[in-house]
Amino acid sequence: MNAANINKRVSVSEWPQAYLEEAIDDEIALAKAMHPGARILRPAAATAITQLTFAAPQRTFGTSTHNPRTSPGGYIAPWRRGWQHAGPLSTELGLSIRHDTDEGTVSVGIGAGRRNVTEEYKDHPDKDAATCAAIVRAARQLLEARG
Repeated sequence: MNAANINKRVSVSEWPQAYLEEAIDDEIALAKAMHPGARILRPAAATAITQLTFAAPQRTFGTSTHNPRTSPGGYIAPWRRGWQHAGPLSTELGLSIRHDTDEGTVSVGIGAGRRNVTEEYKDHPDKDAATCAAIVRAARQLLEARG
């Protein structure tokens, strides 16, 4: 990413397409770790406002149990795309966040002797995006370890 953006906020709508798709992939992976076995509907195009949803079985008559219809079953928070979602996630899971401005990194600790997840600011559009990425990846690591 652009090192000049490190100290300024970059709107999600300004993120490169590849980075936005990576963020959505992380959100899907975290949702699957939170809800094992859940199906997630992924829109064909990723945008700053893409809303991810769970697919829930819809009760219909005359359909096979092997081919049930589905309808949206709930929304997935855009954890990687905004602090307003990543912040409460870190609080809920008891994650600790530490910035090292000298090194240009943010580390999120998941406790109990597990390794921290560390992201470099330069790999993200800005510090907030790096922090959200570290939170989501640490949350996923924690939930997958719990099994």
